[in-house]
Amino acid sequence: MLPDEDKKVFVEIGKRVKSLRESKGLSLRQLAAICDVDHAKIHALEAGKLNFTFSTLIKIAKGLEAHASDLIK
Repeated sequence: MLPDEDKKVFVEIGKRVKSLRESKGLSLRQLAAICDVDHAKIHALEAGKLNFTFSTLIKIAKGLEAHASDLIK
């Protein structure tokens, strides 16, 4: 189980991913197809419920035409 402080980080990253995805007009399934990540995994990430790997975050960032650092700032 993650400490509360770590959970907050995952929730904030998830919010950034969702906000950027929506600003680009992409559905979960569209983003999933673009970055080759299961849509359920992206949904869980956006909800702050997934302890994801950095490689997954990089794939999603590329799919959003962003840099991974944009999602973790």
